[in-house]
Amino acid sequence: MKSSAINHLTVFVLLLSFTLQAQFTVTEVTPSRHSLSASINHQIIIKFTEPLNTLSITDTSFSVYGRWSGVHNGTLSFQNNNKTLLFESNKNFNAGEMVTVSLSKHVKSESNESLGAGYSYGFWVKSAGGTIDLSESERISVRTRLEEWIQTYGAFAGDLNNDGFTDFTVPNEVTNDIRIFLNDGKGSYSEFKKYTIQEGARPSTNEGADFNMDGHIDFAVGNSTNDKVTVFYGDGTGSFPIKGNFTVGQGVRGLSVLDLNCDGFADIATANRDASSVSILLNDNSGHFLASTSFDTQSNGETAAAAMDANNDGITDLFVGSLMSRELILLLGDGDGNLNLSSKVDAGGNPWMIAAGDIDGDGNADVVSANSSTHNFSVSRGDGIGNLTSSEVYKSGNFPLAIDLGDLDGDEDLDLVLSNYSSKNFEIYENDGAGNFTLAKTFFTNGAGSCAVLHDRDNDGDLDITGIDEIDDQLILFSNNIVDITSVESENTIQEFQLFQNYPNPFNPTTNIRYSVPVVTLSPAGQDKLRKVQHVTLKIYDTLGREVATLVNKPQSPGNYSVQWNGSGYVSGLYFYGLAHGTKQIMKKMLLIK
Repeated sequence: MKSSAINHLTVFVLLLSFTLQAQFTVTEVTPSRHSLSASINHQIIIKFTEPLNTLSITDTSFSVYGRWSGVHNGTLSFQNNNKTLLFESNKNFNAGEMVTVSLSKHVKSESNESLGAGYSYGFWVKSAGGTIDLSESERISVRTRLEEWIQTYGAFAGDLNNDGFTDFTVPNEVTNDIRIFLNDGKGSYSEFKKYTIQEGARPSTNEGADFNMDGHIDFAVGNSTNDKVTVFYGDGTGSFPIKGNFTVGQGVRGLSVLDLNCDGFADIATANRDASSVSILLNDNSGHFLASTSFDTQSNGETAAAAMDANNDGITDLFVGSLMSRELILLLGDGDGNLNLSSKVDAGGNPWMIAAGDIDGDGNADVVSANSSTHNFSVSRGDGIGNLTSSEVYKSGNFPLAIDLGDLDGDEDLDLVLSNYSSKNFEIYENDGAGNFTLAKTFFTNGAGSCAVLHDRDNDGDLDITGIDEIDDQLILFSNNIVDITSVESENTIQEFQLFQNYPNPFNPTTNIRYSVPVVTLSPAGQDKLRKVQHVTLKIYDTLGREVATLVNKPQSPGNYSVQWNGSGYVSGLYFYGLAHGTKQIMKKMLLIK
């Protein structure tokens, strides 16, 4: 009897061991989870424990989505006996944006084993060596000529017309509409399109995604004084011809997009302040949504939400901020459309908006919170297994309404921007690389510091900031002067456009590129030469002719200039750099060796 029991136990252990070893999972990803060093054309590599059934990789079971650049289509290939998937996008990512790579539960191995709950992870695209010391460049009214206060609050910077530049979409609380500003290709905005929200009730919180999987960015916005989420469906030209409303809890203040049931379609989670709940809208696989379900966090006044994988299991989770109970909450996704309470900590104030990212470089998702009436912001660090640390609190300007993360200075850590309503300013906090923040710059506005978006507005490779003043209804453009561009000689000595050989060459990782912008003649021959600012671009290309970086894209006065390019986020090899002005272009070669 005893011997038989031992034999049965041995067989069971062997079978269990075999099952665990045979489990079909992801073993390695490139770029790595939470990386901030991916290049704008970085190849995505995913390795598996077993060979893939390549036919299970479809447009819905595998997706790559940039928060600002949108849907990425491209070339798929398989290596290592189909145990490695390689993806190369047919367009560039936007510098500084977060990219989400998703494999649904419908991905299978050659032996027909499912990937389980799928696998999703995110990384950040490297931003060039900019500066914390941005400068205000322009203010743009959101109102029509005859309008008074419309209360612009909330913003999204997705590329709606697929021209490679970030457009700008803003909800307006008083007029119950959204307005779309298309980028002019030079980092500015002019005329806008207006779309009324049916049953609109002070819309604000928002996010973009491709809900109906047609390859175009859609836009979801929550209405803060009723129970509706309004979804606008984009057509890829910058227009939203179709829209729909979906019911959640009362008082939608926070909204996040994530694939909760891992079926390859984007779902929506909302934080509902008045209902003190979190609602889940599951996609019906057509871009519309099933009846919502609610989750009670046992908190009071859920107001903010941010989605990210917090326990490193390849399933996206949800961070929530509760205004009245002053709590930060972590809800873990199970891959079947459910959320489970994992951790809850004191926020150190009243969370109005939160953001998530790996702020200390340990490979785990953390959460930061703008704490409104307590005039501070806080940081709670994740341990990678579903727990949050006690909040670290920083004193801020008065009544912070928004908090945003991005690598403003290009040093591969996430800096922080806080928008302060009552003190009428935007504060930039620099990260020391370990997740500790120091106030580095303050920008003031006339009405209110309401919210900010960190994006490469002019496609020069660094992160700019577009702020919102909801009292004056203005977009405030802050520009980052990407690299060290300095005039080194008198303009009067320059007679023609010139592009010089980079130095050093070969190089690792930085090199300097010099070029000349001449004085031009505007008057008839024999008369005085007149100065004229000319639009100049200086871009880097790979050997296939694909643009990998834009170093200069702006009007410049006559002079000799020097620009430094940092190639640390790029692969070794031959590159071309081109100076363009009008219809003319000068090209030269350079070699990066690591």
